[in-house]
Amino acid sequence: MFRAFIGIGLAAAAVVGLWAGGETMASRRVAELIAGDPALQATLVRPLRQPPQFGMRIEQLAFADPAGGIALPWAEVQISPQAPTTARLILPEEGQVTIAGQSHVLGLQNPDATIRLAPLKHLAPDHIAVTAEQVTLDGAPVIEGLDLDMQMTRLGPDAPLAARAAYQARLGLGAVQTRLLSQMGLDLHGIPDPVSLGGDVLLWLDGTPSVRGQATPSVVGWQTEGLTIGAGPLSLRVVGRIVRDPNGLAEGQVALYTADARQMIDQASQMGLIPGPARMLLSAGLEQLAKTPIDADLPGPDFPEPAQGQVRLPVQLSNGQILLGGIPIGAAPPFGAI
Repeated sequence: MFRAFIGIGLAAAAVVGLWAGGETMASRRVAELIAGDPALQATLVRPLRQPPQFGMRIEQLAFADPAGGIALPWAEVQISPQAPTTARLILPEEGQVTIAGQSHVLGLQNPDATIRLAPLKHLAPDHIAVTAEQVTLDGAPVIEGLDLDMQMTRLGPDAPLAARAAYQARLGLGAVQTRLLSQMGLDLHGIPDPVSLGGDVLLWLDGTPSVRGQATPSVVGWQTEGLTIGAGPLSLRVVGRIVRDPNGLAEGQVALYTADARQMIDQASQMGLIPGPARMLLSAGLEQLAKTPIDADLPGPDFPEPAQGQVRLPVQLSNGQILLGGIPIGAAPPFGAI
């Protein structure tokens, strides 16, 4: 997850370098981090030399892995002397992104990213914020509004056994044009557009992230008291908890609150998530499914009653299966898929 914010990680490394001896040492440290990561490239890392701001400029920064890549002509890291544990990443408004082997022009309208480190927590990122008013590909808008805010929080007694750190995240994603992304080669399994996402999610990680070069931790579970998802004409609210089981599969319980239950089932069937016979069975027994009680013995948040005009459909992932209202509808996916 954190590798998705490469620039923010570089900003954090810059903070450490500045504490250790100024812009020159910070620039060398970031250059070493880039050289040591096969997924990262840069032609030059140099001190910013713009007092009173401290920082550095990275030329031709690029990140690539089998799933795709992103390239920026430059990126700047700036740190104010008044807030030496907080770094800001300055990005250009245009770059390149690779999807399915094809390069596209990436546009970023008013991008902004900041990170604050916690000196008493082994220099772990204590707060991360990323925003952009609009994201375009080849001049066409693909995201209308991006807002991510992550705050480190304590591990509660109900955290998964594998969890070593936790972040409370606020997510905001507006009008994602999935049809355009699909035409560019990104496999989105037929999700209708536009897609929007908003709400708070508690994330559990299997390690504490650090800017000292340790391996990037992985998410091992999440929990939400309410995440609203829109996809085309459909809208639903997700409440629940999903964790990674010993076999790497998703495990847990969520409830789907929606006024478009039949449409949602039909759409899931069209996307191949629900077999045809199961779709007919679920649609016919929808009212009964909505009466299925929540399993109070499973850990998770409180599940409110549905609002007027809505139904609440309980979904369980257990022993490698997905059960909707107690009816098996398919195999549980790998945890990273949801």
